[in-house]
Amino acid sequence: MIDVARLRALQAKLLPSTQQRPPRDWLPVVMAGCEVGIASPEVASFLASATPHFALLDYRLRLGDDGLDPAARSALLADCALRLRDAGLLRGWRDEPLDIRPAPNAAPIATIERAACRTLGIATTAVHLNAFTLAGELIVARRAGHKQIDPGLWDNLVGGMVPAGESETDALRREALEEAGLDLARVALARGGRVHVTRRVPEGFQSEIVQVFDAVIDDAIALRNQDGEVAAIERWPVAAVIEAIGRDEFTLESALVTLDALLRRAAGG
Repeated sequence: MIDVARLRALQAKLLPSTQQRPPRDWLPVVMAGCEVGIASPEVASFLASATPHFALLDYRLRLGDDGLDPAARSALLADCALRLRDAGLLRGWRDEPLDIRPAPNAAPIATIERAACRTLGIATTAVHLNAFTLAGELIVARRAGHKQIDPGLWDNLVGGMVPAGESETDALRREALEEAGLDLARVALARGGRVHVTRRVPEGFQSEIVQVFDAVIDDAIALRNQDGEVAAIERWPVAAVIEAIGRDEFTLESALVTLDALLRRAAGG
């Protein structure tokens, strides 16, 4: 039986780390008339002085994008991302555009290089999959040691960003094939909750909305990492996962995603 009190205690321990506010001297980033991010004074000063695209006005970093459509706005931001990279203010270039939205369900107003999102505090969307065995164990993955973020920590079986132009389910299907060799057409997906993480990170400020999915994986389905980003895939009893979360052996996002599933299961959902 799942110890609900233990789950809630772990959730309460983790939540303060996921609900941080940006420093008071950081500046809102404005595009298409909407606040879409937050930038450090160093980044804001650089973009306002070293690029023709941004300006500081009313203690906000504003993109000069009046009358531009999403494609033209994206072109300006691509130039800004390159300048940030060349100035050493942007880490881990991914060559992967992500959508910028003024609200979670709004239409995209632009795209930007993934590595620039945390530098500018732009909200991103991710998908994670809680994979259960028929016996009720959890299938977990250990992040490869060369990963830039959280190397060597344990994670959900599948997790990744939703890139520009992809739906959440399409992104999950792609990530499942890449990270676990799993064809999601063979399993029934259940949509869980959403976890919003906001916190300071070395790259800047993380604002990430994680859509949780659950699935039960038949033991006959072979799982094998395909992209080199996972060091191990293992089946753990739920109690062992809970204890490892308590020892901070799981990434923050995966710990919250796992607790979301276990609490729903305990409630019969």
